[in-house]
Amino acid sequence: MADLAHRELPRPTASLRNWSLGIGGLLVLLGAACFARPLVPSLTVDFFIGGLLVAAGVMRIVSAFGTYTWKGFWLALLCGVLSVVSGTAMLALPGVGIEALVVFLGLLILFEAAAKLTAAFSVPRDFPWGWLLVDGLITAGLGGILLTATPDRAPLYLGVIIAAHLITSGVMLLGTGLWLNRSVGLRG
Repeated sequence: MADLAHRELPRPTASLRNWSLGIGGLLVLLGAACFARPLVPSLTVDFFIGGLLVAAGVMRIVSAFGTYTWKGFWLALLCGVLSVVSGTAMLALPGVGIEALVVFLGLLILFEAAAKLTAAFSVPRDFPWGWLLVDGLITAGLGGILLTATPDRAPLYLGVIIAAHLITSGVMLLGTGLWLNRSVGLRG
């Protein structure tokens, strides 16, 4: 039995274990940094999405003019203009953009929580499903908090929720990496 414990992991499993441990550790560290300055991740997300909306809108407008004979030219042009206006508003008024993001991310996080809770009951019996269950429950709570946040607290809540979400996801990945190390390492 002692021989089995020292066997090397199969190459793909060892790689998965290493990635799980590395990314999990990185997510925990990033989450801790977000807790230290919760407004920074809120503004970062707002500016990133605002910039993406502006860039996508400009590309849509350019592509619309490249196909001006197409029947949907006006609709494509309108969508591009709306994207540029939305992105510019998020960049110019980050507070309003963050409020919109809080609602969107609250819904997104609730869907992710549902997926994690479902997965917790469908993984192998010896998988650390408890970590996945706890991660799903915490994720559901965080999504609920975001959806009930008042506009004045939304930026702070968003930063704290991003931090907590990064940490719980990182801990779950660390648990997966440790499970892979123990489970596959003992079986060979």
